[in-house]
Amino acid sequence: MSHLTGAQHQMLQEYKQVLSVISEGFEYLENNLNIEAPPQAQQVFEDVLLAFQQICDSNDQLVEWFKEDAPSTLLLDDFHDIVKLLEKWSTLETNQEKRNLLVKEVIPVYESWHSQMRSFLDSYLAH
Repeated sequence: MSHLTGAQHQMLQEYKQVLSVISEGFEYLENNLNIEAPPQAQQVFEDVLLAFQQICDSNDQLVEWFKEDAPSTLLLDDFHDIVKLLEKWSTLETNQEKRNLLVKEVIPVYESWHSQMRSFLDSYLAH
């Protein structure tokens, strides 16, 4: 895909924005998820899940647009690995266990993927 339409450009910009929102949500949870977590922590987690759903929905379109670009396919597959890590959340009982999952597993993998995906998208958005 060498040239983006206006609608495609807009979608990729919004996709990048959702990725940043997820990072902000993870940062909030990392800083606030403790034994006595504020009630907003659950809402932030639910918002992160909604953002993940938006990304999943958009990835189908990106696969179609970038089907000739092997790195994009690998990046989109890597996203599913992050989702699988995040699924462990529902099996954990304490806020400390959930925070450890985020800090030690989910956030590092997500942020690495986010950086790679942002670089990939920027290569198209810079044109």
